[in-house]
Parts: sequence; C-alpha cells; structure tokens
Amino acid sequence: MAPETWAAAIAIVEELRGSAGRIEVPEELQHYGDRRRFLALQMADSLEEGFDVPHDQAELVEMIQRGELVEMRALGDDYILYDVGTASREDPLTHYDSASGKDVKLFPEFQSYAEEDARLAEEERRPGSAGAKARAQRALLSTFYNDPEEAKKLFAEYRAVTELAYDFRGLSYDLNDPADRIRFQVRLLSFIRPEARDVLLKVAHDYHERFGRRLPVTSLVRTQRYQRRMVRNSPNATGVDMAPHTTGMAFDISYKFMASDEQNFVMEDVARLEDEGRVESLRERNNSIHVYTYADGHQPAEELVTGFLDDVQAAHPNSGPQKKKKKMVAPRRKGKAAAPAKRRTPSRARRASRPIASR
Repeated sequence: MAPETWAAAIAIVEELRGSAGRIEVPEELQHYGDRRRFLALQMADSLEEGFDVPHDQAELVEMIQRGELVEMRALGDDYILYDVGTASREDPLTHYDSASGKDVKLFPEFQSYAEEDARLAEEERRPGSAGAKARAQRALLSTFYNDPEEAKKLFAEYRAVTELAYDFRGLSYDLNDPADRIRFQVRLLSFIRPEARDVLLKVAHDYHERFGRRLPVTSLVRTQRYQRRMVRNSPNATGVDMAPHTTGMAFDISYKFMASDEQNFVMEDVARLEDEGRVESLRERNNSIHVYTYADGHQPAEELVTGFLDDVQAAHPNSGPQKKKKKMVAPRRKGKAAAPAKRRTPSRARRASRPIASR
C-alpha cells in the first residue's frame, strides 16, 4: 500500500463526524480556583529544571545543534503536525533583544556590518521619518556590533542559522527565498524536548489505536519573540517571561474536528497523566488542549509556585481567585483545588535554586 500523504492525513483529521453523548471535561483539565496557579506551576517547574528558553530562532537553532530538542516529523505513525508554525513570520537572520523587544539584524562578519552602517549613515541625511528611522536603526546596531563580546555572539548566531539552513538533516533552505524561509521556520518550530515528545507519542498512540485517526498537534516549541507577538492576536497566549511553550516542554492538541467521544477519550487519557503527576493540562477555548510535561514526573516545590503567582497576576490581571468558576461545559466533578506541597528529595531541593540560563 502506498504511504499516506500529509494532505490525505489532514483530510481525515478534518472529516466531519459525530457521536452520541455530551463533552465531559475532567477536573484535571479545568482551571484551578485561583487561575494564576496553572501558569505558576509551569513557570516554577521551568525554573527548577533550569531550562534554556530561546529568545529567537537563532537561539533555537543553537539548542537544536546542542541536542536539547528532538524533531517531530510532520506525519508520524500516530500524530500529525496540524498548522504548526504557519503563523510565525520571524526573520531567522535577526537577533531578538528581549530586554528592549527589538530585532537586531545578523551579519556574517564585521565588514558586512560596517557596510550597512555606512549605508544607514547616508540614509540619515534624508529628511523626515526616513532619516529618523535610519538614525534609530544605526544606533541600535551600533549598541551591539561595537561591543566586541556582543558582536562575537551575533556572528556566531549568523553562522549557526546559515549552516543549519544549508544542511538541515538532508534538506537545504535558501533564506533569500520567502517560501523556503517559511518552510525553514516551520521546521524549527517542529521540535520539542524528549520528555514531552514521549508524552505526546503516548497520547497519540492511545488515540490512534482507539479511533484509527492521527492525533492533530498544533503547537510545540516557540521562541520568546514568537510568543510575545502571539499575545497580540490570541487571548490564550500568555505574556509571562517563561511561557510554557518556550521551554519546549509543552504541546497543544486540537479538538476542533473531534467528535464528543474522541474529545472525552483524549481528555481522560491526559487526566490520568495529570493524576500521575506527569503533566499539567487545560482544555482551552481555542479548540486546543494544552499539555505541559514535568520532566521528572513531579510538580515543582510549592514555595516556587507561590513565588510566581504575582508574576502571573501582572501579566493576566483577571487571573486571580474566582468567586464563581465559569465552566465551558458541565463537568463531572468540582473544579480542581490547589495541590498540597509535596515532600522534596534533597537532590530536587538543590536543583530548585538553579537559575534559568539566559541563552
């Protein structure tokens, strides 16, 4: 039998179907009474595990080259990547400065930067907004490229991106070609950490075995630049500094085309994983089930979780304790309460003090 194509697999995902019964959302996939806790748990775990978080695609490339992330093929045996990365319009040949929120163009060496600086100096002489824009761009580039240490890092980022684009595990991408650039970006966003990959494959296998369909996965790793720009367009995207997807430990499952029995099956499967302490999950209103994987199968230390509640509140002012919880559908149980602190082993207590690396 000929291998199934990606387009054919997408058609099966989107096939109209129905089933008897209503959607029952387990308490594990609902919000806590204090909605801040959901993000605080994931942020605390990111801190405790010391995950690198990629600011931009150049840093994501470096993480891939270090072997920190594994690639998910577009069409797996039990899953399919459904619109992963298609909304991303990052320039892989720019550095994202997370402090200022500005993009800094990458150059292969100092001479290329000097030539761009000279061109911008000419542009500065133009009247009005064009001159002002060139002046601001020139000043931004100067801040980075006239600092020897910063310039060295940016030149290394340029080399990392272009080398991977030239030979991305057997395929080559021309970053001057807009279509190739999009394909390159989509591929970069098709990576995830190994522990999260294992959980994804387990849920996908269970779903495929039960219904004969591949599990549609809509999001894996994201860069901070991508995450922050998503906040403008999606009410479900978070603006916290350590957003779950930037760690590579989270993935989203689309339930948009699933019949009620399919949705209930997937949610029960994920709920069991949460009961085992392996994941943190939520059924979101954008047709997605968000799943964050705990690398060592345990929630983080409670004191770390509490320490992030104010950060979540600052990013999401309406996320505090709810007087009356609103449910998307009638659940079978009451909303989940805050979990008690777990006893920490000495090794985990030591790891809790590790800061997250900035690069």
